[in-house]
Amino acid sequence: MARLLFRSLLAAALLLLVLALLSPWLLYELGLNGIEGRPIPPETMASAEQQALVWRQMRGSGKPEIEAMNPYGLVMRLLVRDAAPQPTERLAYHVARDYLLAHSRHGSMAGWHLSNAALTIWLTRHWSGAQLATAALPSVERDLEARARRRSATQP
Repeated sequence: MARLLFRSLLAAALLLLVLALLSPWLLYELGLNGIEGRPIPPETMASAEQQALVWRQMRGSGKPEIEAMNPYGLVMRLLVRDAAPQPTERLAYHVARDYLLAHSRHGSMAGWHLSNAALTIWLTRHWSGAQLATAALPSVERDLEARARRRSATQP
């Protein structure tokens, strides 16, 4: 009887460990499932100057280099509160946010955030830096225009 109880507890502990290790990937898949389709990469790329502008706005320096993200890395970054988003993540976030505004299946804010995180990861794994910078350019230009309007409104 004691042996059966020990084996049952060991099996339950192993199952919990496996679920804990797989949970970031399961949440990633759940987030992707909440999105209608996937964004299509732009066919015509922005100029090198425009791409550099976008990269600088993402607080990147030098030539844009995309680092593929994964669910484990995102979980670790969320657990370490001092970790600021990398330029790659900021860039993919802009593209994911714009796409999700029109293609999210989730009705809740938590679902939207989960899908946004999943799509941000997916974009860094499937798109090039030029594609991400080109797709983010309209969003960055809107942000820059809004900042300029706010500055001009506060100046006499």
